[in-house]
Amino acid sequence: MSTQVSIPTSKSENALYGEEDLHRSLMALSINNSFAESGMERLALESSGRTPSGSWVRDTVGKVSEKEMEAMLKRALASTLDQVRSFRLFSAPLMCAGDLHDIPRYDRDSDRGHLRRSKKERGTNTFEGYATLQCVEEGMRAQIACEHVGLFDEKAGVLERLLVDARLEEVDISLLLLDRGFFGSSTINVLKRLCQRFFMPCIQTPGIKKALQEYARGERQMISDYTLKPSEGEGASFTLVIFPKARCAPGETDPCKRFIPFATNIPVGDILWNVSRLPKDYRARWGIESGYVGVEEFRARTTSRNHSIRLLYFYYALILYNAWLVANLILARKYCVLPLREPLITVELLKGVFHRMMADSFGGG
Repeated sequence: MSTQVSIPTSKSENALYGEEDLHRSLMALSINNSFAESGMERLALESSGRTPSGSWVRDTVGKVSEKEMEAMLKRALASTLDQVRSFRLFSAPLMCAGDLHDIPRYDRDSDRGHLRRSKKERGTNTFEGYATLQCVEEGMRAQIACEHVGLFDEKAGVLERLLVDARLEEVDISLLLLDRGFFGSSTINVLKRLCQRFFMPCIQTPGIKKALQEYARGERQMISDYTLKPSEGEGASFTLVIFPKARCAPGETDPCKRFIPFATNIPVGDILWNVSRLPKDYRARWGIESGYVGVEEFRARTTSRNHSIRLLYFYYALILYNAWLVANLILARKYCVLPLREPLITVELLKGVFHRMMADSFGGG
């Protein structure tokens, strides 16, 4: 990690701590989901040697510029993909999912545009946003790319950067599954321009609702052409696929509650060939939700408004999540159980091992 994320520390002969101490401290904060001060105090109690203070960790990281920090963290995340790739898991096209993750913030402003507005949740509509791209294939749910989403970022532009990053890492995405939060003409046009196959639920705009009503009356086919016409900007054409809603209430007559509309650019012939599989494929997208829960188990906490610190904490969590995957793959190869069907090592077990290693590294017994 320290080879990709080089954070300058004091070079003085009298300096008590160096860069390796900083990364060990960051590891400890991440696996314990700790704030800097309380986390380092806890580490000091568990180690017989001298440990840095939380303020030293925070101040050292905070001196790195946001742009430089993000570039280093992206390189570090890419290096974990190289380790996953060594198991020959990315040799074939992958099904991946994109999602938006919001960390609640309670600031009175947008923090220089770093925060985004969204639906109110946990007492706030202000969030620190990240868009992530994750493989959702069984046994290889790696975090592939990440982009911070600020107040002025368009979702289409964010998604394009994620896909470009994935392609630079030679990740071939066979099908991209997206949350309905990405539904929009600009996003669809970007995906079509990049020749990226996608599948996502539609937001039920007035036009989509009309299409569902037509389908319920037998006036529209299950698979049909549709053009989304926004009030501003360029429209987008796509294939509209309508599926019956699972667990629909008996006797429900409202088409908007009986059916789920999806947008895609998959060729109609392929849709017909795989029509029964597509809902199952989309359910695989929920793997990114469970993946995000796993990422949260590795994220350190902070109330700092320093964006470099907050970027580091989120990316560190993604990197440690991939480290957990690699640890499982190593064991799976050792015991000849590849492809990996389920984790051999739980997140909690790995965190326990890392916790002991960090305490020992500062002199713990």
